[in-house]
Amino acid sequence: MIGQITCPVLVTDPDHEQFWPGQSQQLYEKLPAGKALIRFTEAEGADSHCEPAGNGIRGERIFDWLDQQVPA
Repeated sequence: MIGQITCPVLVTDPDHEQFWPGQSQQLYEKLPAGKALIRFTEAEGADSHCEPAGNGIRGERIFDWLDQQVPA
């Protein structure tokens, strides 16, 4: 069950999600503590499912989040 998740979870949420619109936010709201939601926008060139045109910004944000989660 979603309430039993104990590790940190990162959820990405792009504008114009064509397969599961709105589900990123719904998942985020149901997760217990230790969660993060990262938005990707059309203005950044990082919209659509898996942010295909925004590889650089997606990687940067995900790795920044991982840096915060994994001790040095």
